Amino acid sequence: MERYDLSVANVTGALPEGASKAQGISLAIGFFDGVHLGHLEVVRQAVSLAREQGLVPAVMTFDPHPRVVLGQGSQYQTVLTPLTDKLALLSELGVEAVYIIHFDRAFSEVTAEQFVKSFIIPLGVKSTTVGFDFSFGHRGEGNAEALRLHGNGGIEVQVVSPVYIEDDKVSSTRIRDKLAEGKCLDASNLLGRPYVIKGVVVHGDARGRLLGFPTANVLPEQPYVIPRSGVYAISIDVLDTSGAVERRYNGVLNVGYRPTFDAPGGALKLEAHLFDFDGDLYGRQLALTCHTFLRAEKKFESIEQLVEQITSDAAEAKSILSAKLKH
Repeated sequence: MERYDLSVANVTGALPEGASKAQGISLAIGFFDGVHLGHLEVVRQAVSLAREQGLVPAVMTFDPHPRVVLGQGSQYQTVLTPLTDKLALLSELGVEAVYIIHFDRAFSEVTAEQFVKSFIIPLGVKSTTVGFDFSFGHRGEGNAEALRLHGNGGIEVQVVSPVYIEDDKVSSTRIRDKLAEGKCLDASNLLGRPYVIKGVVVHGDARGRLLGFPTANVLPEQPYVIPRSGVYAISIDVLDTSGAVERRYNGVLNVGYRPTFDAPGGALKLEAHLFDFDGDLYGRQLALTCHTFLRAEKKFESIEQLVEQITSDAAEAKSILSAKLKH
């Protein structure tokens, strides 16, 4: 998949070499945080139309999240799919070119008409596919109709209806809310795939090993949305240097602040215990998939109580994950 990085400088300057496609482009536009079921429908329709009309299937997205730049919510500092994950998912969908616009204050001033005339038309876009709530341009002044208007009749515009699950539309906000409640399965159902957090194993205090439950202290590589604090039944993929799965384990994950040992106000930690593993994972990349929330994090009065609870958590997780494998 070809990647082209764009910015406000391209409003008056030239586009990157090769960005414009002589055969024409079928372009899906959006931030696509999560690349969830609703986003999948937008991208798939753009790819399908490209195949039908002999166009290049492409996506235009933005980085960072526009709401972060515009100061419209600190929660958007974290994302469901960091850019690298998003690009990998788009490639799997058949996207052949991706245009990443660096969103900053200067770009937020670009009008809807400037956007179409500086980016959409010069790229050779023949068709655009957008979601039902799509807006663009300064203060969100543009919509699907503005794409048609400023395209001077030369750009086809498809608007994709929302996707509903359980009588409520699929959205990135809904997925964030499910994760905040610890409902990883619900979040995964809305995404259309498991929710995964990737990170690198770093050194901790080795307390888990002393308790008989060695843990991998996982430092997320990107600003992922982290599920609510607590203990989860999970699967863990150990990745090789190319990012491919080397081996998969089941285990338990503690997300939280370790109140039994650490003083209040400490940093959030992700500690994974891998079943049937004995080895060194320091520096290795892991992909964590949370399946089931087991319990909230709590402070224990003694080490013996903690060990007893961890033993119970592990047994429950093994039972849950064993049942999943049978289905």
